Amino acid sequence: MVDAKSLQVKREKALQDELSSRQDVKKGVAKIHEMWSGRGFGPRRALLTHSLRLTRSMSPEIADSVARCRELLKFDRPIELYIKPDPMFQATCMKNASGPLVIVLSSRLVECFTPEELQFVLGHELGHAVFDHFRLPMPALTLVERAAVPLVSRPVALQLYAWARAAELSADRVGLVCAQDPDAAASGFFKLASGTSTPRVRPDLASYAAQVTALGSVPLARDKEYDASRDDLDCFSTHPYSPVRVRAIYAFSQSQIYKKAVDRGAGTLTDEQLEEMVGKDMQLMDPGYLEEKNEQSDLLRRLLFSAGAVVAAANGVVEDSEVEALGTLLGNEEVENLAQRVDTAKKDLDGRIKAVVESNVPLLRRAQLMQHLTIIAGADGSVDDLELEALRSISTKLGVDFSVVAHTLAAASAPID
Repeated sequence: MVDAKSLQVKREKALQDELSSRQDVKKGVAKIHEMWSGRGFGPRRALLTHSLRLTRSMSPEIADSVARCRELLKFDRPIELYIKPDPMFQATCMKNASGPLVIVLSSRLVECFTPEELQFVLGHELGHAVFDHFRLPMPALTLVERAAVPLVSRPVALQLYAWARAAELSADRVGLVCAQDPDAAASGFFKLASGTSTPRVRPDLASYAAQVTALGSVPLARDKEYDASRDDLDCFSTHPYSPVRVRAIYAFSQSQIYKKAVDRGAGTLTDEQLEEMVGKDMQLMDPGYLEEKNEQSDLLRRLLFSAGAVVAAANGVVEDSEVEALGTLLGNEEVENLAQRVDTAKKDLDGRIKAVVESNVPLLRRAQLMQHLTIIAGADGSVDDLELEALRSISTKLGVDFSVVAHTLAAASAPID
């Protein structure tokens, strides 16, 4: 048996405790519970109507995988497992206050994942339950309003998103401990990122971490060339969104805490080294440039508004979800009447890009801005060709390789929730 709580990412635990104690967050959570109460567990009813609830007789293999995870984690709550018709690799779990934990797997994931890969996915989903990640319902918590005013401020919303990203890393650790197979985690991540399940490609976790980071770090200036003989990952300076989880799970697989959990000797990374590495990676994902008080930050904020407006309007329609995404980053007051300000944003765009480049804004900051523009473009659930062309034009002018956009889209389109 494993003490799952010991696996939690330290930064995630600290953020969870800090945010859960805030009065505005508590009010937001209470408001969400109020909105969701009195109607039963709607998502479960929908699953019973449109999906297949698995029983042991239907799939003893998957039932055994769940049982192994439950035993290892000492998880005694009832679990219902559903398969939903879906051509994408997807998995998610949902909390039901008065009933079982619900885990949903897409049909394609069940068809294409090996038993070991599936064990990793199931462990990941149980990790969310073990750590009670449902306590901070995201992203609903950042959107809930009272009298048309958000209950949590923009800085708190950004902290909540940072916590949600760190929570995924904690759940990944549980998944790896359940699977006890780093290669299965590697191939599972590969399938999620590439959308392919061909047996011709069999990546191991170390080489996949290096491969994806190398692809994504082209515009981000590594300090050194990658040396495949090194295990500490120190040669990477930064990365785009999608490789973070691969890097984090690879580092965890080399750590003392993982080796102890699975009783496989000593690891090469101490707990302190592991948390320091993960902390640095997570900070690189945070939109820190929006909070800094300096000239470069001001230039980036102005560019984010103009570029965000242009990308959102690229297909001729500015969706409310895109306005909300930009408002989360800049503040709702900054994006009022956005649709009426698009023409001005278009006129300002090239000048603001030029100002950022000529001010020698670090490439990392420019790449982060491109990630945020990609998230804005995809806030309505899709990124069409016109929005992609706008993103490509902006990234070219900023000197940021378009792979940053591609990796951000890949991470968003095939998540393990």
